Amino acid sequence: MRFVDQQDIPWTEGEGYRKKILLRDDALNAPGTLVQIVEIAPGTEVDDHHHESCTEVFHILEGQGSFDIDGKTFNLSAGDTLTCEPREVHNTKNPHDAPFTCIVFKTNMVDNDLYWDRNTDN
Repeated sequence: MRFVDQQDIPWTEGEGYRKKILLRDDALNAPGTLVQIVEIAPGTEVDDHHHESCTEVFHILEGQGSFDIDGKTFNLSAGDTLTCEPREVHNTKNPHDAPFTCIVFKTNMVDNDLYWDRNTDN
């Protein structure tokens, strides 16, 4: 048994988001797994990126926002669940006035598996 009080976990800032890591693979007894809460602030977005080996499962806790995955847009709200497979380019947008918050389950995680797919044709 393991109890995690998210109020005791500090936020870590990312590019367009912030997160709280709730459980790592050692606590889950499952190498390559992670559970975290991710919040996209109102009016912000997380740019295009992908993972080579990681699958992500997003379960929306509160708010509304969208995910673009390989060119297809999914508008999500509390209670919705979406997966993103390895090598699928994705981004997240919150054009609303309230935070967009989800719990993210990651599997097959490895270090340095975040690749930003930014347009460099400026």
